[in-house]
Amino acid sequence: MREVLVRKEYTATLMTRLQTIQEGIQGKFFSKTEYTSIDKYIDSMLGETQIVDIDISMLDDVSEEVVTKVLAKLLLDYLKRRVNKAEMPINFIIEEAHRFVKNETNYGAVGYNIFERIAKEGRKDGMLMGISSQRPSELSKTVVSQCSNFIIHRVQNPDDLQYISKMVPSINQNMIDRLTYLQTGHALVFGSAINLPALTKFEQASPKTDSDNAKISEKWYVD
Repeated sequence: MREVLVRKEYTATLMTRLQTIQEGIQGKFFSKTEYTSIDKYIDSMLGETQIVDIDISMLDDVSEEVVTKVLAKLLLDYLKRRVNKAEMPINFIIEEAHRFVKNETNYGAVGYNIFERIAKEGRKDGMLMGISSQRPSELSKTVVSQCSNFIIHRVQNPDDLQYISKMVPSINQNMIDRLTYLQTGHALVFGSAINLPALTKFEQASPKTDSDNAKISEKWYVD
């Protein structure tokens, strides 16, 4: 009886953590699915639609990073196994990319920087990548150097401006200076897809997104 009690004492913390994972949203990753292979799972996820939106905002930071890297690897491996890769190209777009597409030596679950591999080698397998970030200076230099086209909204952080000027050879100082005073909804667009850099105004999303800038002056001001 004493031996059993001692074992419970040493394993109590572990059991509590496992139970927390099982009962939380992460526990779904450990449940058995109906798919008999990874390819069948990817087929079901992509389906017949052109756009698949995967929302992982409810996960914690560590889980978000793991899921994003593993999903990127699954998609790349899926395309590598296809006989005719060009028949179904995939454009993997990452929002808040500075949280995932980083200069790092700790590669985590995948074992290497999957985003740098996609940026350098993915096109021949039919996999493209688009990254969106408010902190370009925190992005992987390798990934940014492989980007062909850029849409840059207002940037005022000196570190980000310096990073952009170094990593994007087709941009000059005059264009860098213009980035600091662009209006909301405007962006400087340039790259291989257009002949000359262009200042572009984007229409507002319709329907509008569920997030917006907080109107501090209206909400805090009391007459």
